[in-house]
Amino acid sequence: MAHIQFDFKYLKNNIPIEYVLEKKGLLPSFKRCRDKLIGPCPIHGGDNTRAFVATISKNLWFCFTKCNAGGDVIELVRRLERLNYRQTAEYLASISYVLPGRYEEKCSALSVQVQVQKNFQPFIKPVHLIADALLLKQKAIRPDTARKFEAGAYYGAGFLQGCVAVRLHDHLSNPLGYAGRRIQPNLVKSLGKWKFPKGLPKSKLLYNYHRIRHMLKKGIVLVECPWAVMRLSQIGIPAVALLGTYLSQTQRKLLSNASRVIIMLDGDPAGKKAAMRIKDILQSYTCVSIAALPSGLDPDDLSDHQLTAKIQHLLA
Repeated sequence: MAHIQFDFKYLKNNIPIEYVLEKKGLLPSFKRCRDKLIGPCPIHGGDNTRAFVATISKNLWFCFTKCNAGGDVIELVRRLERLNYRQTAEYLASISYVLPGRYEEKCSALSVQVQVQKNFQPFIKPVHLIADALLLKQKAIRPDTARKFEAGAYYGAGFLQGCVAVRLHDHLSNPLGYAGRRIQPNLVKSLGKWKFPKGLPKSKLLYNYHRIRHMLKKGIVLVECPWAVMRLSQIGIPAVALLGTYLSQTQRKLLSNASRVIIMLDGDPAGKKAAMRIKDILQSYTCVSIAALPSGLDPDDLSDHQLTAKIQHLLA
């Protein structure tokens, strides 16, 4: 990789400290407190559980005890791995994209992420959402789950007006904005239930992938929409959503990293047809099966017991 010119600014702005800690297996030692990750210092060690603080939104860290130092993600990796700056850049580039392939392919995929961040800058900042919205109650989604997934009713003006909003992220945990599920979709049937920021490259995203990517070896469930992801999360089952029924090449590559994929699309004709098509595509890359639903039902229409019965034996 000696011929590659690294963009240090890009690396430090687009690879979260949280992701580095996760890759090192250190994240379970940290507690999340609003915008901060707090835990023992991964550089010098020790048992002080409040020594090291990483600010997620700024992607900066500081050790308040033995190190008495801080910086960006490059400085963290440099100290953690005892590397020089070029070696640090190579390391960050090697972990910056989870798919196998040539470095040029990784750069191409990451350039999509940069463009997405640029396009959706106005929507990146979090907004105030009501976690116990009626629609979420109807879907049996608990307020604590809604808060975890940054979902809830939005009563302000603008793009999300009249919607239950759901926070979107890319595969590296970077926030992209919000999708909005119209509370009263029947008012204008031609618009559909969901609305997305203009130009959002849905085919490049798998909803919730950034939260469950460390669980790929255990197997995951593939669904259509965020509600099913949240419901499955409540019973301890990792899931991602297509935000529709179309499977792109990018999504296929992400899913091929899983040891097993259980397809659980909606029980309508479109969902059943898409499930068969996606199974045919994925079975060349990973173990895949279908958890078929009764006609006309979505995953979030089932009880926790019914969901568990449909999925657990397939992930065993």
